[in-house]
Amino acid sequence: MAGVPVNQGCFTCGSIHHWNRDCPRRSYTFQPPATGANAIPTSTPLLPAPSTAPAPAVPTAAATAPAINPSVGYQQRPRVNWWKENQERLDRVYNKFVEDADKERKRQEQEEKDRVRQEEETKRSEWKKEREQLEAEMSARLDKRFEELGLKKNAAQAATIQTDEVARLKRENEELLRKINGTINSYGRGDEMARLKRENDELRKRLNGEGPSQRDGDCISRLQKEICELHMQVGSKQVDNDEIYVLKQEMGELKQSTYMKTNFEQEIAGLRKEVDSLRRTNEKTKEETKQWKNEALRSGNKRGSLAVGTPGTSERGNPKPRWIESMKDDSKWREEYKKLQGLHRLANVEAELLKEKRAAAEAKRMEAEKQVKNLKEKMSRLKAAETGNEEEGGGTNLKDRLEAVALGSARRGRTATPVRGSTKEDQTTNEVNDRFQFIEERKKQLRNLKKSGLEPLCKEAGIRTGEVEQMVCELAEYRAEQAFGATRGKDPSSKGKQSVYEVEDDTEQRETNTSEECDDKSVEL
Repeated sequence: MAGVPVNQGCFTCGSIHHWNRDCPRRSYTFQPPATGANAIPTSTPLLPAPSTAPAPAVPTAAATAPAINPSVGYQQRPRVNWWKENQERLDRVYNKFVEDADKERKRQEQEEKDRVRQEEETKRSEWKKEREQLEAEMSARLDKRFEELGLKKNAAQAATIQTDEVARLKRENEELLRKINGTINSYGRGDEMARLKRENDELRKRLNGEGPSQRDGDCISRLQKEICELHMQVGSKQVDNDEIYVLKQEMGELKQSTYMKTNFEQEIAGLRKEVDSLRRTNEKTKEETKQWKNEALRSGNKRGSLAVGTPGTSERGNPKPRWIESMKDDSKWREEYKKLQGLHRLANVEAELLKEKRAAAEAKRMEAEKQVKNLKEKMSRLKAAETGNEEEGGGTNLKDRLEAVALGSARRGRTATPVRGSTKEDQTTNEVNDRFQFIEERKKQLRNLKKSGLEPLCKEAGIRTGEVEQMVCELAEYRAEQAFGATRGKDPSSKGKQSVYEVEDDTEQRETNTSEECDDKSVEL
């Protein structure tokens, strides 16, 4: 039995209390394994060998090595959090990128603002230059106008004269006041007072426009009025801008006229399109009315003829189309078309009523024919009861024909006697011919009806419905049987009798009466 393997412990430090992966002295570099040469004993051997002499004391590494507490356990080496460091680096880079992006955005916004401000300043400076240039031109034109009128220099002179005159009058008035207040001696006071009064009166007269300065005052007042008028003209600010203002107004009027012209052309184009559409609808309605009229007036129309006239236009009139508010040709044509449709529906209703009346008349006629046929059958039965049934033998009509030929050869050259040589076979032939003619007439009448009109007649007669021609033939045969009675082959009283064959010249023998197997077929001669 194998024993438990010996725990060799950590081969890094030689301790048996932990493994190499939990060694606190473990280095991440290559180290040689712990062998006998470099192993560090940590405890006494389990089974020491007996010795007689004491072994010399050998210094061991355990004495110098630090004591290892086995209860301490695993001491993990502090590891660096690489994920956190990388995240911090990424955050710093991202923050740097965001800051750079913000700086760039702010720089672009500032550049845009500077550019807009510079453009505004440029526009403002250009506008200011234009305004100054305009003011300079206006002042030049005003100066030129004043020079032409000769008012500039005279107005300046008048203003200077007026200023000097006012100043002189003020000085004289002050002197008078000083004299009145006693600034001079009282000697000759009365004379001085009189003189001052006279001078004061003269000054007042001068100020009021009297005396020798009246002409100068008139000139000054006239110049003042002219200056006021010029100030008013300059203050209105429309002297130089009148031409520009007029030109702007003319340009605006021209633009409005061009817009109005464009709109007017568009309206004309729309009106032309509308007139063309109305013309097309008019032509279309005319064609439709013409088709309906031709259909109604067609000779072979089963629904009858109906004369419809289209509304005619007046011969007088202007061929040029004119637009008016009460023009409603389209609605008129629509009303006419609706009227035509109503007339067509009325014609259809009348045709249906006529068909119903015709079918009712045909049913009444068939009922009358049926009654006549019943009466004929009763009469034939009465005659048969009186005379009895006569049996005829089968054979041919050769004997009768020979007798007719013999009588004809014997009486050649003589006048024919009426009803001479008529036999019973001739009467039978006449009856067959009459029957055939009756059948053909009935077929002709029944072919005028449609299948919807033939079906009720077939139901009354007990005939199976199918194709139109087959129903017509069977109905004609049914009516022939009602009118002339059943054929000999179909008559139940003819059972056991032989049929008679009529022999014609250069033809094959043809059986006059069909057998009982051909009950549903019509007689053909």
